[in-house]
Amino acid sequence: MSVKTSINIPDGIFDEAKKLSENFSSVVADALKEYIRKKKVEKAAASFAKWGKRDKKSTKIVNDMRKEESRSYANRSR
Repeated sequence: MSVKTSINIPDGIFDEAKKLSENFSSVVADALKEYIRKKKVEKAAASFAKWGKRDKKSTKIVNDMRKEESRSYANRSR
């Protein structure tokens, strides 16, 4: 499935992309896939830094959360 959309692209960028491939849609789709992958990696890397600032190990934090009554659905120690 695909979505048709209109976007404004500077002439120079469009011309360079057309030199690389006759299928402009695939060039844009590939670029968006790479952009999304890069942003996901950045988000994941930023979240790792947050765990490092805690005074307990991450496994201890997760296990403590699992012990809370309100989170019993996440208890995997059964």
